[in-house]
Amino acid sequence: MSELNATELGIPQWWQFLHPVLQVASDGREWARRDLYSAALDLAGVFDELRAVQYEASGNFAAENRVGWAKSALTRARLLDTVRRGVFRITNAGREFLASHPQGITQSDLQALPAWDEYEVKRRASVAIDDDAPVAAADVTSDPDELLDAAESATEQSVAVDLLQRLRDGDWQFFERTVRRLLTAMGYGTEGAKLRTTRSGDGGIDGVINRDALGLDRIYIQAKRFRDASVDSDTVRTFLGSLDTQRASFGVFFTTSRFTKDAQDAADRSSKSVVLVDGQELAKLMIRHRVGTQVRRTVEIVEVDEDFFE
Repeated sequence: MSELNATELGIPQWWQFLHPVLQVASDGREWARRDLYSAALDLAGVFDELRAVQYEASGNFAAENRVGWAKSALTRARLLDTVRRGVFRITNAGREFLASHPQGITQSDLQALPAWDEYEVKRRASVAIDDDAPVAAADVTSDPDELLDAAESATEQSVAVDLLQRLRDGDWQFFERTVRRLLTAMGYGTEGAKLRTTRSGDGGIDGVINRDALGLDRIYIQAKRFRDASVDSDTVRTFLGSLDTQRASFGVFFTTSRFTKDAQDAADRSSKSVVLVDGQELAKLMIRHRVGTQVRRTVEIVEVDEDFFE
């Protein structure tokens, strides 16, 4: 998903689909799940571009997922009834409730219904995320996938800061080894000859790694371990000159800090394929390819398999 979350992109929160779902079902028809979801999204004015937005953690489509939580909440409140597998219909209570809430439905409105409390499960105080229902308290507005994405993002930001600090505190040889190991983890290099360090007279080049399995193309590496200083355009031009000396077409410049705009412009204007990887992107790649990181815990959230009941 984009760096913006689903709500920031313009997708209504799950509880904002309560009213559209109940409105769609108000015709009294028996609605198949997929048709109900699609009609509710239409009524809520969610465009195709937004319907294609996916959660990073689960891969679920955010808009459809939120309609699903709204449907589950309405079913729990007995405003919708499950007629048979994957088919739903409004109840008499649902008609009355919709008529009494013409302007919209909030979480508090549902939680005030007696039917809601019938399924309330007392949670231990130590449980941080309530996965019993779409919400457990009136101030919880995010669905579980969104909460997972937020938790994953916060954790990765913290890990990224730690990674960069450790790379900056380490020696330059360790940083270069880390960069080469990352490229190998990304699929570059061949087994048995994954990388080699260039000679001391190769100025501006810290290593070489095969771009393909046959070694027909090579990627030349530069790695600068800076604490605060940005990599300027002169440093990038020196790297580009070293590529010319090597008659190289591909280069990657890694740093633990950042590149100035002039440095980025110098790389963009080059006739060679040169990628500049700053500290922020470097940390993301290390997390993604599990270089210097490991999975501490895997969280699974279960939901009803609607296809099983159709």
